[in-house]
Amino acid sequence: MSADVNRHIEELFAAPLKEFTSARNAKVAALNAAGHGAEAQLLERLGKPTVSLWAVNQLARLATKQVSHFVDLVQQARRNQLRDPRAAAEALQAQRAELTTLSKLAAQAMTKAAYRASSAALGRISNTLLAAAVDRHLAEDLQHGRLSAELPAPGFEVLAGVSAGADLKVLPGGRASRRVSEETQQARERAERERLAQQAEAARREAIERAEAAERAGQEVRDLKRQLAEAQRRFLAAQREAAAAAKRIPRPTSR
Repeated sequence: MSADVNRHIEELFAAPLKEFTSARNAKVAALNAAGHGAEAQLLERLGKPTVSLWAVNQLARLATKQVSHFVDLVQQARRNQLRDPRAAAEALQAQRAELTTLSKLAAQAMTKAAYRASSAALGRISNTLLAAAVDRHLAEDLQHGRLSAELPAPGFEVLAGVSAGADLKVLPGGRASRRVSEETQQARERAERERLAQQAEAARREAIERAEAAERAGQEVRDLKRQLAEAQRRFLAAQREAAAAAKRIPRPTSR
């Protein structure tokens, strides 16, 4: 994806959520008018984010350094979870604290925008933060505030529940590594399915909105036609009355 498209996405996700659809459509129209059809198509497929996802993307601007630090902690825990249990446990403890802080900041952004920060929403925020921080490409999107879908927590994050200083169990023969890889891949596949489902739902809602707008426009046209017909009828009636009145007026006699 080009830098220009990424910039457009970042700007859209930074804007108030209620303005997303109109702002996206305006950008699409401007890109098409400028001859950038391919970029316009990419933006046109961009679905309106959920409130939780919108709040996560706000963190890139509200807590830039903290988001970057959180990503570093998650990556550190991932690197050390099998080869250095003590370092991994310390990183996980710091990761949990940073995750709590970021989730609270996201909740504050929701509340400030007049959205309810429910426990379910906070859970989705937490899962999305963790899953994005694990993946190098998604982590970059997280740090720039352009995540396009909510994400489920990655499978290996069950290790986040161990207490500080506890030993992490390593299975022989590399089975742990394979399990982590498989769970991460499954999480990505689930995230992709959810992203596509969200886009499909957003497209469905937008189609309904457009259909309703078209119906309203059609009704307005029908009303205008009726008003025009009524105005023409009254005009013709007035003409007939004027002609009849003219006939009733006596003509002056000549002397």
